[in-house]
Amino acid sequence: MTTESNENWSFQKSNFLFTAQMKSNKEIVAEFINATNQKNWDKVISLVHEDFIRHSSSEPKEVKTSIGLVNFHKAELEVFPDLQEIIIFAIEEGDLVAARINFSGTQLGQLINFPPTGKKLTSDFNCFFRVIEEKIKETWVEYDNLNGLIQLGHYK
Repeated sequence: MTTESNENWSFQKSNFLFTAQMKSNKEIVAEFINATNQKNWDKVISLVHEDFIRHSSSEPKEVKTSIGLVNFHKAELEVFPDLQEIIIFAIEEGDLVAARINFSGTQLGQLINFPPTGKKLTSDFNCFFRVIEEKIKETWVEYDNLNGLIQLGHYK
């Protein structure tokens, strides 16, 4: 086996040359967002460390474990069944990925004490991902909650 760089490796087997390239952390984050949009919970779990933790100044302030994260997303879908997230841009440095993500969804379920409005919420948010050993270990997520509540008609 010969090493070309830290991210590439290749080896000769029979008369064929096989080359594998590790995914970038940004690619792993993009796969994660796509898997959540597709509600592919097995894929989400495969992309997240078992002892994952999500931090936020919004409730819930912490979501722990890969299963806890899936349950969080399932609960979010009860409120916004058509929820979709799109990465606007992402910047990778070391084990961190900083992403600006667009959230859109129609509130058809109860949002904490706020009843369903049938209104669509479209908002950008910031999320920082720590990727360790090709899996998401930790995230920090911040939303403009007041803007969201105004869009949904809960505040003027």
